[in-house]
Amino acid sequence: MSAIDFKRLPQPFATDHPGWIELYDFAWRVAASHIRTRKERAYMDAAWDASRNYQWVWDTCFMALYCRYAPDQFPGIQSLDNFYELQSPDGYISMTYCLDTNREVWPDRINPPLFAWAEWEYYRSTGDGSRLERVIPHIEKLMAWIDAHRRTEPHRRRCAGDGSLESRGESTDNFQLYFFRDAGSSGMDDSPRSPRMAEAGQYFDWIDLSCQMVLSFNCLARMLSVLGRSTDAEKWTRRARETGDLINSELWSDRSHFYHDRMLPTNFIASKTVAGFWPILADCCPADRLRALVEHLNNPAEFNRPIPIPSLSADDPNYDPEGTYWIGGVWAPTNYMVTRGLQFAGEGHLAHSIAQRYLDGLVRTFKTFTPATLWECYCPEADRPGLHAYLRKIARPDFVGWSGLGPIAMLIENLIGLDADVPARQVTWTVRLTEEHGVRNFNLGSLGHADFLIEKRASNTDPIRGSVRADQAFTLNLISGKRKNRIAIQPGPAVPFQLNS
Repeated sequence: MSAIDFKRLPQPFATDHPGWIELYDFAWRVAASHIRTRKERAYMDAAWDASRNYQWVWDTCFMALYCRYAPDQFPGIQSLDNFYELQSPDGYISMTYCLDTNREVWPDRINPPLFAWAEWEYYRSTGDGSRLERVIPHIEKLMAWIDAHRRTEPHRRRCAGDGSLESRGESTDNFQLYFFRDAGSSGMDDSPRSPRMAEAGQYFDWIDLSCQMVLSFNCLARMLSVLGRSTDAEKWTRRARETGDLINSELWSDRSHFYHDRMLPTNFIASKTVAGFWPILADCCPADRLRALVEHLNNPAEFNRPIPIPSLSADDPNYDPEGTYWIGGVWAPTNYMVTRGLQFAGEGHLAHSIAQRYLDGLVRTFKTFTPATLWECYCPEADRPGLHAYLRKIARPDFVGWSGLGPIAMLIENLIGLDADVPARQVTWTVRLTEEHGVRNFNLGSLGHADFLIEKRASNTDPIRGSVRADQAFTLNLISGKRKNRIAIQPGPAVPFQLNS
């Protein structure tokens, strides 16, 4: 792969927050140093250990989510092809492979199956549909393997009066949700969700894997619809709806107003973990439950800590304020999962607030903690890295890796507020900052590049003035609070616009 031309990357700017831009540039440079090659294909390294070429499924999927902003230079989506090539004939994809030997590192374990989400987001951001026909069979085979090997033993619904389908007079037949074999497979290694030992996980319904399947079903349906395969798409839409109904029937507690794992056959796992927010992104969280989850995110006694979002609620007896791994550590992938879900669920203001406080914490840590870098996870209570599980040593440095999500993807999506739907030839710009801000050379895939600029304002109620220069025509949906405007952007010189109070 040729050397990275950093001048060709999208160039965000926010005049009152130079630290954001400094960390954005740093993240790309560290990511560039972690590009490897396998079979003449470049791919992104998980940044776990330079001496061991171990690559994880969910790390790689999350890396693809920020690499989609520079798809011509950073091989994020191509990195998924390593896993497709190593997929077993029966559909199984291991959670971790050593790409030097092509062997599983921990056999018979899966990671969060996020391929469909990563592929859909890539298509949506770039308009490149060339991968869809090829990757859908891989993802469908993986879904079938998980259905066959990671569904819990049939068990009956909980007692009536708790919001279950039984309490509504519906079927009380045995049902199945999904399980990870152990906590490490979920990616949340030391989280107090199940014993971290082989086979323990099969005795639990896991909220995250169940929702990740719903997310995958929905994304498969969207991809198949793009290909005109409406009957196949409807099959996955139905699967998503049915599984979402089960999640809401069985994994929601009316007492805690939160989604929990469930130990078979009846008991909730009492800990409130960041995994409980996956229903938002999976689009299976009813409006009243979304409001309850927002309250948990805003509660300082739970998830609203100085650096959001801790992986374990602060009112849990296991919570570690030093940010030890998944018993309090703040992680890029779960922060991104929550903010992306909130954005599409109509809670973009909260997503913006979380992203700003998180990124500000990363910037302060970068400037005050030695070495100045991006870390594997962060402390929720102070400007410092988190600690590694069990060893209680500082977490891994230079973790780009998925820690590029905050400085790159969340900066563009949540703070500057740009969201591109290239196949629809639309860009939505939700404006919340009052400083001069925007992105130059924003990569719109098949639509070329565009420059987005908004001028400085005295307050959020002032008129918004700015301009867009584009290579190709598209529609700009400009939003600020209740103010909205649709602007036809034509190629050529910058198009000025104004959104009045």
